[in-house]
Amino acid sequence: MHLILSLILVVCLSYEVLAAPSGLLRPVRKSRSFRVERVKRSNYVRDGSTAIRKAYRKYGISASQMDGGGMDDFEPFFGGFGGFGGNGHQSSSTSSSSSDSSTDSDQEGTVTATSVEGGSEFVSPVVIGGQNITLDFDTGSADMWVMNTLLSSSATKGHETYDPEKSSTFQYVNGEFDISYGDSSSAAGYLGQDTVNIGGAIVKNQVFGLPVEVSSEFIEDTSSNGLVGLSFSSLNSFEPGPQKTFFDNIAAELEEPVFTARLRSDGVGEYGFGKIDHSLYTGIMANISIDSSAGFWQFDSTQYAVGSGATREITNVTAAIADTGTTLLLLSPDVVEVYYEAVKGSSYSSSVGGYIYPCSVDLPNLTLGMGSSFKAVVPGSVLEYAEVGTNKTSGETMCYGGVQSCSGSDFQIFGDMFLRSYYVVFDKRGPSLGVATHT
Repeated sequence: MHLILSLILVVCLSYEVLAAPSGLLRPVRKSRSFRVERVKRSNYVRDGSTAIRKAYRKYGISASQMDGGGMDDFEPFFGGFGGFGGNGHQSSSTSSSSSDSSTDSDQEGTVTATSVEGGSEFVSPVVIGGQNITLDFDTGSADMWVMNTLLSSSATKGHETYDPEKSSTFQYVNGEFDISYGDSSSAAGYLGQDTVNIGGAIVKNQVFGLPVEVSSEFIEDTSSNGLVGLSFSSLNSFEPGPQKTFFDNIAAELEEPVFTARLRSDGVGEYGFGKIDHSLYTGIMANISIDSSAGFWQFDSTQYAVGSGATREITNVTAAIADTGTTLLLLSPDVVEVYYEAVKGSSYSSSVGGYIYPCSVDLPNLTLGMGSSFKAVVPGSVLEYAEVGTNKTSGETMCYGGVQSCSGSDFQIFGDMFLRSYYVVFDKRGPSLGVATHT
């Protein structure tokens, strides 16, 4: 009797296997997701002219392309716009340790990130060949490069540096890189590859730049030691041809081919890779089509409204990109002009390269169209950037606005001042951008 029952069970199990869809017979690949947490620095100084110089340098916008005019009775706290050099207020950062020893494909890791200049720049510890180096996460570029020991000691003073001789997994790659910006700032050098670990996710043989020459702008910016580009690999500027970004290299191993940004106005937040965490946002997530032909996370932004005012059409620059590597919200000049017309006492100041206003005035909300139908509302309180100087006539303290002009650029730049209002999903499928109010 037991033998008969056993035979019947074997037959039934065989039938289930034969009848199962072929997809169920394939081995199931382990997936992984990981996150990079961000914490607020205690020793930062916000400076609007520094933030806008950095953005203009990145996108090749010169000072001559900006709006003219300014307040004659305004005295900036710091050195003012005056070109693109550093202002000496950056502070060096420290990183937490992580390990390259584990290669378990479903490992989740968490590392800290540090807010510099009160939200103007966010840096995270990245492990390269076992060495901890604090880098920027930048969706506005596709290059990865790092300050290193091939540079002179004077160039690396105050920086964390990567030493290829201390890594057993480092190799040089046949090629070079030469990055130049509109103000003649630059970085140039060799290419190398090594094991890169971000939050426990590991890419072996990740290609990155090893500059042997950097301009003074990068030397003075001791808050960061290079960057991890997270735009599309087609934008990569390495020679003799584009190299894959960290995200493109790791995407196939992730649970979902996405990374997310939850950048909060208090300086605390996180980047996530491999998973859309539905607990981190409320309501319905808008899905915005991305045009990746230029290598950016680019979308249409054709309408806006100031406060409770009527919706208006944007008349100048209607393309936009999402850029975690830019602090400010840089919009079409017509939008910026109308916005500050609604701010009592505001004025453009050439001495600090942007619009300023009395700090006692509350900024209005700003509604921005994204894609075909979504309207993102950015609270005015989020758009208050930093105290910048004093009106010498009235004695009022003046503030630098988080909304400034993208004049001279081919697209509007939705930087951290926008991104920190939303949970944003950068999705390779489509590709698309998911936007929802974060919790």
